[in-house]
Amino acid sequence: MVDAPAERTGPSLETQVRFWGEWNLAHHAFSDRSPLQLRQLRWVRRAADRLTASMDEDRPLRILDFGCGTGWLGASLTDLGEVTGIDLAPAAVEHAKQEFPRVRFVAGDVANAPLVGPFDLVISSEVIAHVADQAGYIRRVAELLRPGGVFLLMSQNGFVWRRWSQLKPTSEGMLRNWPRLGDLRSMLAASGFSDLRVRSLQPAGDRGILRVLNGRIIRGGCKRAGLERPWRAVLERMLMGRDLAIEARRR
Repeated sequence: MVDAPAERTGPSLETQVRFWGEWNLAHHAFSDRSPLQLRQLRWVRRAADRLTASMDEDRPLRILDFGCGTGWLGASLTDLGEVTGIDLAPAAVEHAKQEFPRVRFVAGDVANAPLVGPFDLVISSEVIAHVADQAGYIRRVAELLRPGGVFLLMSQNGFVWRRWSQLKPTSEGMLRNWPRLGDLRSMLAASGFSDLRVRSLQPAGDRGILRVLNGRIIRGGCKRAGLERPWRAVLERMLMGRDLAIEARRR
């Protein structure tokens, strides 16, 4: 798969803080979850359960939700241990504190916020594409994870989004630079991560080859044959989902 060059813009930090506060309250400040969010939740849960089963000691996990927004994803894991969420936007964090009192929330820049590790699990959902220093973002995760800890990284799949009519232009305050899978692999390896599991989540797109794969003929036929879920799994393994999802372990 060959992608066009990523978009590179540079809004001020203050503009980004204001934008993401408004965006999170407009899109994520409710209890109903989109199909993609439910898919993210299932993927994160399975990986967290694998981590719990692999641990030598029986204790609660220390979990960090890096770029937590309104906090819903990290809050879904409170039964597994102690959850901390951090986000750049104070407005989103204040909402999260009211909605999920069992989670410790911090407002601030992940690069220099007062976070005390080590953590067993770090999750990051659709954040890295909106960070100027992506390699530094991953290094910061590595600093906060214990050896053997797991990083669950989800990022928008540029190959799919550039072939989808629902893509909207960037808004003022939005930094958007979708990293390619190869770049993510390289940055993770450079920061001491290994044992990568890669897939995508929630097939989408309606242009080019994706118009065929997600079109009425194939998907309609699979639905009539009772093969809709298997076909979705095939597309996710082919990396045709909206998000790239990477499970990495810190060496």
